[in-house]
Amino acid sequence: MFETLGLLLLIQGVGGLINNLAGGSKSWFVLNYLDLPGWARLTGYLILSAVGAVLALRHKAFR
Repeated sequence: MFETLGLLLLIQGVGGLINNLAGGSKSWFVLNYLDLPGWARLTGYLILSAVGAVLALRHKAFR
C-alpha cells in the first residue's frame, strides 16, 4: 500500500518538475492546478518526489 502511494507521489513529483522546467502545459500534474507562484510549485514537486521516494523505497531499505 505504501509502496503504491510512494510510486504515485514520485511520478507526480518528478513528472511535474520536468513538465514545469520544460515549460509544459497543466497536464495531469496536481500542483499545476493550484494557484501558486512558480518557486512554490517547484518546491512542492521536489517535496513530492522526496516523500514518494522514501515511501516507495522504505520497505527495501529497512528489511
